[in-house]
Amino acid sequence: MPYGDPDATDPMTLHGVGVLTEDDSAMAEMAACFVEEYARLGFSEERILQMFRTAGFAGPALARRVLGEEAVARIVKDEMAKWGPGVPGRLRMDQTTAGLGLPVLE
Repeated sequence: MPYGDPDATDPMTLHGVGVLTEDDSAMAEMAACFVEEYARLGFSEERILQMFRTAGFAGPALARRVLGEEAVARIVKDEMAKWGPGVPGRLRMDQTTAGLGLPVLE
């Protein structure tokens, strides 16, 4: 099969599905997932908020447009309380003089 042609029988092929919701709860859940991911990698609260304000980050920027700045700030604060610095079980990026090291569990 030529490179790039999807195989309809391949169970590992990614498929996107749009789901309509009655409210913004799905968008809030998506925003919380973004925050958790970056908080567990050691990003600061301000750095994560900046990601939501940057149009180049399509998902977070959409969440901010739909939910508003205050709702996003509340989500970031709530998720940082669960996953931010000093919380057991989060990932940490070790910074060395040679650059970033591999994430390790605390």
